[in-house]
Amino acid sequence: SDCMIGIAKLVAALSSLLLAIWLAHSINNKYTITVYMDDPSSLSNPLDVRALSLALDLKIDFSSKVLVGHVDVDAEVINEAEYFALDTKSLSVTGVSLIGGGSLPYKLSSVHDSFGSALHITLSDEIKKKGSRFTVRVQYSTTTASTALQWLEPEQTAGKQHPYLFSQCQAIHARSMVPCQDTPSNKVTYSATIRLASPLVALMSATRLPSNEEGVFKFEQKIKIPTYLIAIAAGHLVSRPVGPRSLVWSEPETVEKGEYEFANTEKFIQAGEELLTPYVWGQYDVLLLPPSFPYGGMENPMLTFVTPTLLAGDRSLENVIAHEIAHSWMGNLVTNRYWSEFFLNEGFTVFIERKIAALLAKANGKQVFYFEAILGLKHLQDDINTFQGTPEQFRLTALRPDLHGIDPDDAFSSVPYEKGFNLLCCLQEIVGEDKMNAWLKKYVTHFQFQSITAEQMKAHFLEHFTKGEGSAGVDQGQLGSFDWDKWFNEPGMPPHLVKYDTSLADSATKLASDLASGAKVPSEGDLSSFTAGQKMMMLDQLLVIGEGEGRTPVSSDVLAKIDKAYGLTASKNSELRFRWYTLNLRAGNQAIVPHVVGFLKEQGRMKFVRPLYRELNKTSFGKEVAASTFREHRSQYHSIASRLVAKDLGLE
Repeated sequence: SDCMIGIAKLVAALSSLLLAIWLAHSINNKYTITVYMDDPSSLSNPLDVRALSLALDLKIDFSSKVLVGHVDVDAEVINEAEYFALDTKSLSVTGVSLIGGGSLPYKLSSVHDSFGSALHITLSDEIKKKGSRFTVRVQYSTTTASTALQWLEPEQTAGKQHPYLFSQCQAIHARSMVPCQDTPSNKVTYSATIRLASPLVALMSATRLPSNEEGVFKFEQKIKIPTYLIAIAAGHLVSRPVGPRSLVWSEPETVEKGEYEFANTEKFIQAGEELLTPYVWGQYDVLLLPPSFPYGGMENPMLTFVTPTLLAGDRSLENVIAHEIAHSWMGNLVTNRYWSEFFLNEGFTVFIERKIAALLAKANGKQVFYFEAILGLKHLQDDINTFQGTPEQFRLTALRPDLHGIDPDDAFSSVPYEKGFNLLCCLQEIVGEDKMNAWLKKYVTHFQFQSITAEQMKAHFLEHFTKGEGSAGVDQGQLGSFDWDKWFNEPGMPPHLVKYDTSLADSATKLASDLASGAKVPSEGDLSSFTAGQKMMMLDQLLVIGEGEGRTPVSSDVLAKIDKAYGLTASKNSELRFRWYTLNLRAGNQAIVPHVVGFLKEQGRMKFVRPLYRELNKTSFGKEVAASTFREHRSQYHSIASRLVAKDLGLE
């Protein structure tokens, strides 16, 4: 009954609140988790009946803004079960049947605002036994409330002639695109047949297969992936090669810019292979999306989605591509089992991204690695400051926060990225860089194609460096005293930071200090030798100078002199614009407001729009502007960004 199902869910949730019950043992360096906690972000039951593969057959209906068709879910019974539970959200389910049999009874549970509804499919006697394999077909369509999908009108695209569709399934939005077990704890293969009107093109995070039918696109992903990595896009798309195994896709109007900006893609892949293991996915393509895409990039296998805010014209923001390529190992091959341990995806990816940058920088690789770390540390401090509003929010700054009853999107910040990165830096400081690099290869080789917990990662690390081949020469006392519990569970800034090499940052921070104090009058040549990153660092330092109790933001007069010399208001680099606009808003410069509003209207990347709306909302002259701009432009943002900005502004 629904009551018994609810009690079972409650018991599982309470149990996992107390402790993730796990057992790790080592047999020839094989780690096996024998008991898992339930995933609090999913309503499905993969511990009893596990989905193995999905086969989608969908029509893209731009006129109604829905996907219509069916999905065949191949499943295996792990423990005898009365029902098979799939996650759904804002889907219209019209029928369920057993392939090779008849229709199956089903019902949708009550709706949870964040997690949607469980689709309970009653299993007949012949398929509910342990070890049974079966395939069910679910007839369904998405709805206009499906949060995974953004539908763009032709005027919202670069070409202005054709509509556009793209998905964003991370963290728990795949369930609003397809009935599935929407948990990173379970990986599936998938195939798809997608139908849409010519001349539009469909792409997915899978191998493109030949099709003889016009307007029919076929795909297959043979490597098991979590459902948040299922992705689809459709529009007037063309491609250009940017490497022997890579294409950049976009609308014709922007493909040339993408071809230039992402020309170093192959170098990044090769560096990842040198650091880790061979790239197993075959193709690595990049899809340059319209401006409303809410993230810098999304690591969909074989088809990374990226924001057009990366189009700086000088490849100065290409580190985002290195980051998404690093996900090909960290996240896509070795995946966090729960969203509460997102740092296993993102902290490891940032670590590898910066190692890629260091490897390509050659002689000054160490300086480049730590320079990027210093930039990241400022972002981390900003986010932790933002989350200090309430004790409940502050607890989300732990590396392993409790997400029971919490939408993972509401916990999104730089914490798993930068705090996770700093955890790995501290571990590397103990064991040494060469030994750390060797362990990373073994870590990927051992856990690839799996979803793992932080405790598994920790156990593997300790086994390798206390008993395994990595133990020689390692200070066992220092390793034994490492406070894993504090790192994993204590909110706030990292408990320890390694000593960063500041040589590349020093000139930028000194210039900022001199400008703010009046010790230097800005002149055009000041930034001639600066990289884009050093310019960001200089602006970050100007922000830091004005932050904290008793400090005064850099004045409008000083900023006006800086702008006259450096022309920052006219910059095309999105990272510089974001920092520059923030400085001016804090200085009370009303003249910057039209530029801020223009930036908020032209793109929807949450890294920029959320803090800028918050900054605008804090000012006496910008509060109404923030609200009116958001109300006017809300429909242009992705639903994830729209909901979170509305929450930031207190509009819902």
